[in-house]
Amino acid sequence: MTTKRKRSKGMKKVSFLVSLVCLAFLAWTISCQSTSSTGNPATSKLAKGNQSNSNTNNDTSNSDASAAMGFLRLTLQDAPVDDAKNVWVKISNIRVHKACDDEEDCFTTVWENSAGQDIDLLVLKTMPLTFTTSLPAGTYNQIRMAVISGEIVFGPAGAPDPSDVRYTLTVPSDEIKTHLHFEVAEGGMTQITLDLDAKNSIHIIKKGKKDSYQLRPVVNVVEVVEGSGN
Repeated sequence: MTTKRKRSKGMKKVSFLVSLVCLAFLAWTISCQSTSSTGNPATSKLAKGNQSNSNTNNDTSNSDASAAMGFLRLTLQDAPVDDAKNVWVKISNIRVHKACDDEEDCFTTVWENSAGQDIDLLVLKTMPLTFTTSLPAGTYNQIRMAVISGEIVFGPAGAPDPSDVRYTLTVPSDEIKTHLHFEVAEGGMTQITLDLDAKNSIHIIKKGKKDSYQLRPVVNVVEVVEGSGN
């Protein structure tokens, strides 16, 4: 009986030690898996990929920011017109065309008002319209003004009045185009003065007993001053 009890105690001790070893091995396995998950190569690669994209975007932004820029100051004026009180033209945008191969992709909008801004061309003779904008440096060969509508009021010079009779003034191409070459230097200011010659631009079209009026724009380049930059 004593021998059996000793054997029983010995077996229990061995079983207990085996259990401890198994538990220690299981704990070590879980610990290894946890470390591997934290250092997952796929996760690290994705993080590096995002970092790379971020660097690429920064490089692009830096490239855009470092693009050579200059300035354009455009002035619109006009000379007096006989027998006309007002010549209203509603302009929606002004674009300049850079000398390049692709006609449409080379336009840059320098002023825009989608609803259109009414400009009385006859007011420009005493109060020229001037604006300044930044513009990529380079060679340009055209200025275009998009016209939404036009109207003419006949009579002696004076302030606009609600009782004025406005006659429709059509613009055949819906644009006022000016062809001229000018340079915009990096950091420089190019100043251009255009005269919208309303007197020689308005034409009466006879249609039976009713006349209609067209604006075939005559634009004279008064001055181009190209300022040097950096």
